[in-house]
Amino acid sequence: MATDKKITFYEKSPRSCPVCGQEFYHEQILTGGGRLIAGSLRKDLRRLYEKTKKYGIVCPLIYSIVVCPQCLYASFSEDFNNISGADATEALNDKNSREKNMHALFGSDVDFNQNRTLLSGAASYFLAITSYYWHKGISFPTFKKALSSLRLSWVLEDLAAENNIENFDALIPLFQYKAKEFYNSSIDLMSTDKETTDNLKSFGPDLDKNYGFEGMLYMAALLSSTFSFFIEEPQARGKELLQAKRKLSKIFGAGKASKSKPSILLDLVKELYTDINQQLEKLSSETGTKFE
Repeated sequence: MATDKKITFYEKSPRSCPVCGQEFYHEQILTGGGRLIAGSLRKDLRRLYEKTKKYGIVCPLIYSIVVCPQCLYASFSEDFNNISGADATEALNDKNSREKNMHALFGSDVDFNQNRTLLSGAASYFLAITSYYWHKGISFPTFKKALSSLRLSWVLEDLAAENNIENFDALIPLFQYKAKEFYNSSIDLMSTDKETTDNLKSFGPDLDKNYGFEGMLYMAALLSSTFSFFIEEPQARGKELLQAKRKLSKIFGAGKASKSKPSILLDLVKELYTDINQQLEKLSSETGTKFE
């Protein structure tokens, strides 16, 4: 008797690309039947999943981005139609550039007319980063670029582990750094009301849990702390760490654990806060400068 090992399905109704007009069917993941068995949660809030005997390793992240196979315009599902007029025209005109850059990073085998793979899943997030440049504030585009960059770095980890290809390994810190820049920029844009979270479906960063604005602050602080080690000038490094510490302080100031701020997040925040304090104390003793 045959065993059903399907892990995805295609939507019944086709989508029409708002950029080029192409109709296509988006592939989505089936989550029941033991396909996804949750494992541990990493410090960067990525949920790991256990390998199953029936389905093997399943990566739900690779199905989140809707990609037009014709013009390679891409976005999260809820934002796909949030582009029109001159923005859509510019996005269409940039099609060749998107395709060229995608092939340069991921090779010529990426095909969005076929079932998603880790390779096309990674490419989908890259295409989303480029496509959100034509979105207005209603889509919270800067944050979506942050989320896409972070998830791209995660899928690249899986690609590197599966294929042992150094090129993918080398791209991971690049997109983590981009995620850091986009996370910090999106927080600044929120504070000045230049971009809004009104239509935001989830802060993520992964699919299994919405950690809310507090999770966004934590990720910005975590990434800033991680990349502060590459800053050689002590004053500049201290400034970067201090800004990260202030973001974490906002989480502490928001009260006790809640639905969007579970105890596991607070524990990670406290751990990172302590680590940053220790780094700042070490910098202070080395430079004679008090960072506060």
